[in-house]
Amino acid sequence: MNSTTEKVAQLQKLLEVKMVEVEIEKTATGKLIDAVGIESADAQKEEDAANIQAASTNEIATAAQDTKAKANKELEAAIPAMKAAEDAVACLNVKDIQELKSLANPPPDCVVVTKAVLILKGEKKNHGWPNAQKMMGNPK
Repeated sequence: MNSTTEKVAQLQKLLEVKMVEVEIEKTATGKLIDAVGIESADAQKEEDAANIQAASTNEIATAAQDTKAKANKELEAAIPAMKAAEDAVACLNVKDIQELKSLANPPPDCVVVTKAVLILKGEKKNHGWPNAQKMMGNPK
């Protein structure tokens, strides 16, 4: 009986030590849970901000795709006109340009075309026929 009483006393002391250790672990676990809760809240805030940024980025990407589609449509429409212009210019030769340049009073359509060429070449003010003749000075 004495030995049993001794064992029970030892087990009670061991139980008291273990209870203290459990309380220490419980406190540490509580602190860890609080830290995880704070980090979870921070992570949620960052996730919300990332979702907002992703939505904004998707809107910008969609707008860029729309702009690209419109530009491609315009380009498709412009390519035939550009090819036609290239074909029209390909039939010109130096003699034709010299003949046009030598006219004192050219047809109005020729004046309009030379004015457009002067504008495309960067001329800002002087779009008259004398300046067009000057531009055609060296047709080669």
